Amino acid sequence: MSDISTFVDSVYDLYDQAVSDMEDDQKLPPRDILEEVCQVLLNVSCMREEGRFPSFRVCFVSPDSELLDTYIYSHVLLFKEPILFTARELNKLVPALNENMSYLMLDINERPFKAIGIIASYTAWQKIVTRELASGNRMPRIPNIFVGGPGELRLCFGETSIVNYDAGRCVFFRTDIFTSTPIAEELRNGSNISEKERLQLLYRVLWEVGFFEHGATILIVPSEEACEQFIDIKYQLPSRFMFGGGTNIEKPSGKPKEKELVTYADMIAKMTSVDGAVVLTKDLDLLGFGAEVLTDKMGSRHPKMRFIGYDDQDQTYKTFQDNGMRHRAGYRFCSAVPGSVAFVISQDGVIEACTKHDGKVVVYDNVALPMI
Repeated sequence: MSDISTFVDSVYDLYDQAVSDMEDDQKLPPRDILEEVCQVLLNVSCMREEGRFPSFRVCFVSPDSELLDTYIYSHVLLFKEPILFTARELNKLVPALNENMSYLMLDINERPFKAIGIIASYTAWQKIVTRELASGNRMPRIPNIFVGGPGELRLCFGETSIVNYDAGRCVFFRTDIFTSTPIAEELRNGSNISEKERLQLLYRVLWEVGFFEHGATILIVPSEEACEQFIDIKYQLPSRFMFGGGTNIEKPSGKPKEKELVTYADMIAKMTSVDGAVVLTKDLDLLGFGAEVLTDKMGSRHPKMRFIGYDDQDQTYKTFQDNGMRHRAGYRFCSAVPGSVAFVISQDGVIEACTKHDGKVVVYDNVALPMI
């Protein structure tokens, strides 16, 4: 178990690493203030209103911040009278907040703290819904605390989680998996897709799958021939990246390439609803879905493993046997098919990525989607 002080300490240890080139309004408040705010939020998280636990976000940015002016779809609404920042007052207020499209603004310049207004935003959410964007934050990229339910807090930058506090346990997220790890290197190796398109598609697919809450496996392989003896694809549906190769910027109908990418990504994400893995090539061509990993045809039942923590240190206490069947199948697949990458998504949306590197299957859990 861990008290809220440990969570706050972790926040300060990791925030500067995760968020680079920040402006003044993107910096965290002083430690003692953040701890006091988190303690109030932790109390609120366990309180019901109309039979439901709360889910909302609070931020510390000033209502006249110039940073907010850059988000043209964000609107600052100020209460005529500030509201005391107490568990009792918040319990009545926060059911009005949409955690995906609003922040409750706090004035922390003097005690007692007060809630002074709401940032209502649909910066990119509306464009994602209308398929004008394939990815992006729906809300201003500022530090905020997300209350997710009883005993659950998250320190976020925009919508990206950096550290979670869940029933006394701290969970750390990595934001560099797709850019500077063996996973990123393997995704680039042999791929003719641009870095931007690859990140956009994978971000979109993983983001969508997380909302389905059913768990999934996505296998990315060097080629169909490289993996055919170790996998049985029930629904073979070979198709080129973006439905027809990466050369057409515009389809005959005039649909922009950005919308085509979203359509392709959403189709792949939905395929994870069927039992089995979705299989893609390094060029993000679709081979099929409903795939079964044929573990009985693989040599080693217990491949050499390396579990890597958020601080790049080996988590020697973790073992192959500690994980479920979906995860173990992904590890063994990566061990048997050099150059492959597996993404395993749990029912609660937590993403794990693995690949073979230096003779071992390296595993990164608690993957945070890249902020692009």
